[in-house]
Amino acid sequence: MLLPSDCITLRSIKYNDTRAIVHCLSREAGRISIIVNDGNTPAARRRRALMLPGSTFSCIIDIRENRSLQSVREVMPARVMMLDNPVATSIILFACDFLATLLRDSQPDALLYDYVDRFVARVTTTTRSVANAPIAFLLSLQQFMGIAPDTASYAPGYCFDFAAGRFCQAPPLRSQWLDAAQAEAFVKLSRMTIDNMHLFRLTRADRNTILDLLIQYYSTHFGAIRSLQSLPVVRAIFD
Repeated sequence: MLLPSDCITLRSIKYNDTRAIVHCLSREAGRISIIVNDGNTPAARRRRALMLPGSTFSCIIDIRENRSLQSVREVMPARVMMLDNPVATSIILFACDFLATLLRDSQPDALLYDYVDRFVARVTTTTRSVANAPIAFLLSLQQFMGIAPDTASYAPGYCFDFAAGRFCQAPPLRSQWLDAAQAEAFVKLSRMTIDNMHLFRLTRADRNTILDLLIQYYSTHFGAIRSLQSLPVVRAIFD
């Protein structure tokens, strides 16, 4: 089946001397893996730029149900990531790395695609601080993954149950949880979006602690999230 689609590159892996595997988020097909030529021809060099995480392109995907790797035709770039801003590049790399790890066999989700596309555009063009962008990304992503915490269940003194995704009077017996002070901070933090993230004042230590807790929360619902090679870079870039 030939499917016209818009795609966001999440991760690329060298396959051999002439080809690479590119993991993408497709607006029309969900998470897919495609194989592309990666030689030294002018066309291959142009395609290589699209392998940078956060780049977007339109194409026609030749989908074969019996294949794990799909092929593409008529690739046209829409946004090619630039490497001249190391902070923005590190944040986009983290977001794409996280999605590539989290989304295994996802279904098409136009709203998720549009959110990721908008997040990349905001981080790479805003003149305001993007220090909280990794946190804002993970907080907003919860809505699309169906694990957004039930903030309506919060009351002062309540703790937060990771497995239930809600606030409760007493700590759960088997699930990870946040105590009352952490739960209160979490409720306030849940208001953060990519539009207002610059208004939240956090230290680097705060950000690293929050990132760890958010990744643990995702791991509670989707299994352990490991091998995020971009995470140490994100931890270190902000003072």
